[in-house]
Amino acid sequence: TFLGLGAALGGWIGVTIGGVIADLLKRRFAAGRLVVVLVAPILALPLAYGFVTTPNVDTAYGGTFSLSMFSPMWTGPGASTLNDLLLPRMRAIASAFYIMMITFIGLALGPYLIGYVSDLIASSGVESGEALRRAMLYALAMLGVATVILSASFKFLPSDESSRLQRARDAGEVDL
Repeated sequence: TFLGLGAALGGWIGVTIGGVIADLLKRRFAAGRLVVVLVAPILALPLAYGFVTTPNVDTAYGGTFSLSMFSPMWTGPGASTLNDLLLPRMRAIASAFYIMMITFIGLALGPYLIGYVSDLIASSGVESGEALRRAMLYALAMLGVATVILSASFKFLPSDESSRLQRARDAGEVDL
């Protein structure tokens, strides 16, 4: 009950606050939404580490709530950034693909791979709970990968957004 309600409430708060903050930052500078997209994995990393390594149940519940709040903050700003880079006629397909990738990679492949790695670790003689904890900790490395890639996007996003229409014209688009 605590985990489920905490995840639901934390996710609702995080997605909402992430969208509001991203829109405020977008008004200040072109890559403003990316700040929220970048901050989400940076905040999620220590929270996830604390959740996975704590021996205290109450701390784990608090960590789960916090993690559920900060980790999905990127979803709205990510979708709106994607839409800002595209012509209106392309947005529905791109958004569908974006949601499909989140579903397949994040919600399906992620837990599968953590379970697979956990089974590999357990097959070497490590107790199954410890194997799962280690696999979850190894998975946190993906947050580092995301942070590096997102950091690089700060360089390109402003010019990509501002050149969207010209790039479409150069590619032969006539109905702008």
